[in-house]
Amino acid sequence: MPKASQLSNEEVSKILQLKLLGKTVKEISKLLNRSKSMIYRVLTPKTPYEPKLLSGRPRVTDIRSDRRIQRMASSQKMSVLEITRAFGCKSPRTLFIDEL
Repeated sequence: MPKASQLSNEEVSKILQLKLLGKTVKEISKLLNRSKSMIYRVLTPKTPYEPKLLSGRPRVTDIRSDRRIQRMASSQKMSVLEITRAFGCKSPRTLFIDEL
């Protein structure tokens, strides 16, 4: 199936005007020679993107600290216990380490 061409601003305004006049989606698609799905895309309200709230325990370290920990582990070959002491944490579980 070929990719549909985009609607011009003029076509979008025509679709909205015809809908306000009480025309159905099928009638609008025949009048403008466009698919029904294209008409539906114009008429359905678009919801803005909202990130999901994260569940679980809040992060202890920030992204910058995570990068520092990864560098320490990979370049200096430090153990988890040594990295924990370097950051002044009480437990190795406090640190979130992806690639150790």
